[in-house]
Amino acid sequence: MNFDRKRFYKSLFFLCIPIIVQNLISTLVNMIDTVMISSLGSPAIAAVGIANQFFFLYTMVIVGVCSGATVFISQFFGKRDTENIKRVAAFTTTAALVSSIVFFLLAKFGPMLLVGIFSKDPQVIRPALDYFEIIAYAYPLIAISMALTICSRSIRRPYLGMVSSAIALVVNVILNYGLILGNLGMPALGVSGAAIATCAARVVEVIIVVGYIFIVEKDHILRFNINHIRSITWDFLKQFLDKSIPMFTNDVVWAIGTIAYTVAYSVAGTEAIAAGQIAGTTSNLFLLISICIANGGSIMLGIELGSGRIDMAITYAKKLAILVFISGLVMGGFLILSIPGLINIFHIAPDSINLMTKVFKVIGTFMALKSINTFIVISVLRSGGDTKFAMIVEVIAMWCFSIPATFYGAYHGYSMWILVAFTYLEEIVKMFAIFPRALSKKWANNLVNHM
Repeated sequence: MNFDRKRFYKSLFFLCIPIIVQNLISTLVNMIDTVMISSLGSPAIAAVGIANQFFFLYTMVIVGVCSGATVFISQFFGKRDTENIKRVAAFTTTAALVSSIVFFLLAKFGPMLLVGIFSKDPQVIRPALDYFEIIAYAYPLIAISMALTICSRSIRRPYLGMVSSAIALVVNVILNYGLILGNLGMPALGVSGAAIATCAARVVEVIIVVGYIFIVEKDHILRFNINHIRSITWDFLKQFLDKSIPMFTNDVVWAIGTIAYTVAYSVAGTEAIAAGQIAGTTSNLFLLISICIANGGSIMLGIELGSGRIDMAITYAKKLAILVFISGLVMGGFLILSIPGLINIFHIAPDSINLMTKVFKVIGTFMALKSINTFIVISVLRSGGDTKFAMIVEVIAMWCFSIPATFYGAYHGYSMWILVAFTYLEEIVKMFAIFPRALSKKWANNLVNHM
């Protein structure tokens, strides 16, 4: 089969634009929270930053739970196997909801344990506890909507997540504006107001997602029932978990490692935690296009592999890799050019401007490398089931190289921009392992042919 350029770009555009919009919305929610809360001072930013570290771990657990669904549903979709798509969606949504209950209990009944890992500052601890008290209720809602929208993407229907997130963003921004600072006739609740706004937005989001799949469109391909869970055989589950567990482990261990960076920053105090929160939010925003191409690309590759078109999947991977690398270069350069604007947006104090300028430059410099590495792991290796290799490489690169270097620098008083640079050591190490693996084509496998 010859490469159809028009079909390729049409599929990429159809999948990636809604994913980009949805992820942009999610990133903007976090960024808007940070910007609005920044007016309350560094302790408030640090408090929400700590809560966001736990939320980041939570979302990565849910993403890890759903990662297997992305691989298998896209390949089953290529095979046109509707019943197995419903089975995977049912199992994934249930597993995500169960996982969310664990995090709800930790956030609701053990927040002091979580906050104490990052800060001993009373000015940080009090608002962080207030935030956790409320935000815990959003976790089960997020699990359901995330699981169903991720599954929806894998059957080439990404618009549901985009629309539901857009409406939730409007709700979140309006309530943030009112409840954080006391505008629009609402009470000024500070960080608690931000948590209430987030919970309200998540309620709206889950109503839209669940309502559309299970009520509005009665023959929706993801509209599963209890019988689909009961029909899952041990052999089916074993094959699914064999590829899914490494992805789950990878995402969770990577998330814990990312939180470990914040623990290292905390050695330098509250200002460093706040700087890390700003740096992380900015990095996520400018990486958005590359990550979304990787997510859309994983679906495209999965469908080709599930259809038995292995050579076409390899061709797609090469084309996508070039696009991701170029987008990483462009966004990295744009970030560096945007530094004066970012400093104003985040209300960075005059004595911290020079430091944060260097931090932003580090992030921009490594943007292209981080983009292509993310693409190879998410889109290439995982789409064909090469999940164990990807897990091993990511865990070793982070935990044996960048985390030890970051803690070493933190305890020896290195500047914040150097600590941020140390976190990118994992990208350099990773590059030498995953590039040859992608070129070897060992990842290109049809996983569902005999399921």
